Amino acid sequence: MADNPVLDRLSGFAAQPATRQLSLLAGFAASVALAIGVVNWASTPSYESVYGAMSPADNATAINVLQTNGIKYRMEPGTGLLEVPYDDVLQARMALASEGFPRNGGGVGFESLYEEQQMGLSSFMEQARYHRAVEAELSRTIAAMDSVSGARVHLAIAKQSAFMRRGNEPSASVMVNLLPGVRLNDRQLAGIIHLVASSIPNLDSDRVSVVDQGGKLLSSQGEDTDFGYTSEQFRLAQQFENSLSDRILAILEPILGPGAVRAQVTADMDFTRIESTNEIYDPTTVLRSEQTTQDITNRGAGGQNPGDLVAQPPQQQAAADPAAPQVAQNVPDRESLKETRNYEVNKTISHTRRVPGTIQKLSVAVVVDYVLDENGERIALDQARIDQITALVREAIGFSVERGDSVQVINSPFVAPAPLEPLPELGLMEQAWVWELGRGVLAALAVLALIFAVLRPMVRYSTSYTPPAPPAPSRLESAMADATTEGDTLSLSSPADTPASIPKPNYHQSVAMARNTAVEQPVRAAYVVKNWIAADG
Repeated sequence: MADNPVLDRLSGFAAQPATRQLSLLAGFAASVALAIGVVNWASTPSYESVYGAMSPADNATAINVLQTNGIKYRMEPGTGLLEVPYDDVLQARMALASEGFPRNGGGVGFESLYEEQQMGLSSFMEQARYHRAVEAELSRTIAAMDSVSGARVHLAIAKQSAFMRRGNEPSASVMVNLLPGVRLNDRQLAGIIHLVASSIPNLDSDRVSVVDQGGKLLSSQGEDTDFGYTSEQFRLAQQFENSLSDRILAILEPILGPGAVRAQVTADMDFTRIESTNEIYDPTTVLRSEQTTQDITNRGAGGQNPGDLVAQPPQQQAAADPAAPQVAQNVPDRESLKETRNYEVNKTISHTRRVPGTIQKLSVAVVVDYVLDENGERIALDQARIDQITALVREAIGFSVERGDSVQVINSPFVAPAPLEPLPELGLMEQAWVWELGRGVLAALAVLALIFAVLRPMVRYSTSYTPPAPPAPSRLESAMADATTEGDTLSLSSPADTPASIPKPNYHQSVAMARNTAVEQPVRAAYVVKNWIAADG
């Protein structure tokens, strides 16, 4: 019969003791498990966080969304970030965006009002839930600003009562988490304060407090105090100076080249607020109305008053004497004349309020770099060119001799900065595909080492077991083995086998062959034994 290596190894393994078989099976199982673990490690994709740190409630909601869309996920043990495979990051973000992620500032907003309400919920809990929703919505709105990464809003609103004419005024506190190296300017701070004040009824902007993540109070910067007003003056002056500097650079850089001009402007501005009221009367008068009153008093003859009794009637002048002089009979005793004239007087009333920020004086300093000649060497500008530059600067800033403005232009070589080193290219070991390939190769080498260093020696060891020496064979077994070995092999073997094709077996194989022949072919075995007896006589 031809040898089968697999059957021989199995038969050799089956011939070993049970304890040795169990140890070999345990080692083989451990090796297979280690190989499977290495292959899984090599085939595991790289994970990337979907968003930054989120609250536990948001993480739970996001996990439900990922499970619904069939996207794998895991929680980073060190940071607690929600991560998905690198190839599924965009799909996960789109799925979460449909649910309102990322939720800046955390908390549950007005979407909680649409949830199913619990039975027996008190009015106090309803009001508290509404205030919580308002706080969450304000936090999300403030966190949407460029300089703010997160925000928390706390509202203190007193309960309204019909028995109180005026209750406690509401107030609000805002904590903003600013980005590294960023600070809020006055306009952004005022925007946050007015945003919160406008969202709450009867909330005054003075009762809104804003602090940063370091505990610094920011809302005091927006108060109308002397310090705050001074800061606003400084901001306006700096803005005006920068505007003039930009004008100078915009007109000189096209002529001298980019970076060849440096300009600084100092503006002396008057921020005094002046309000005045004047009344001016026009010296030219115009007659508007005139009234004349005349009073004449006449007592009559005799100097008596009219209506007095006299002793004799008044004598009449003889009419016969026409030549006699005529005496005035009704001469007035008193006469008065009164005139009233009304003149129109023009009056001008003017109220003047001067806007602060009047320019009192400008001081400008300009430095111009050397220019290159035909040979590529740096040379100074001539005085005529400097005068032209000075004239351009004066026209750009609105130079005024009455204000006492001054402009100084000098020509000096600039110190050339050291050239920036180019960014180094990513090395071969920093490439992502190299690490992926290296991980696959390492896994393959580990599996091969496991096969050739562990499994193969283990298989050889399992089939190299030598059983203990068997007991002395009986006379019949010895005789059959000798006969098989010396020349009776043909009688115990099949006719197709030739002596050249059958290797010479050892003693144990001969005994096993004789036993098998006696069991399977008892007639043949009996015939061989009969021949042995006949030969022995």
